[in-house]
Amino acid sequence: MACKPIKNRDIDESVTEKGLIQLSYPLRLKPLFADVAKRFGMWREGSPPTKKLELDEMGTLVWEMIDGNTSVKKIANKFAETYKVLPREAEVATASFLKDLGKRGLIAFSFKSNRSQKIVK
Repeated sequence: MACKPIKNRDIDESVTEKGLIQLSYPLRLKPLFADVAKRFGMWREGSPPTKKLELDEMGTLVWEMIDGNTSVKKIANKFAETYKVLPREAEVATASFLKDLGKRGLIAFSFKSNRSQKIVK
């Protein structure tokens, strides 16, 4: 809970008419699938295909708090305060959401100790 999420700089984010965040990110393809995608014209202007993800209100709150300096614990506390849920529920929901973003390659996590910083993708 002490780690700090960091946004991937390759992500394009925009705000929808409803004020929610929409993320556009390149698909991570294995080399074999990348070759197939290139042959079928899915690769545009040298860039891999992209995928869009529209976050709901809760996801938008969490996404906006990801700045590389705010810990998962602080994000979960803000989530609990905003949505009036128990702190443990907020921790589980926040950690699960951030884990999913990490699997998609949208964020990484920074583990800072007194001596060094380690970033895990």
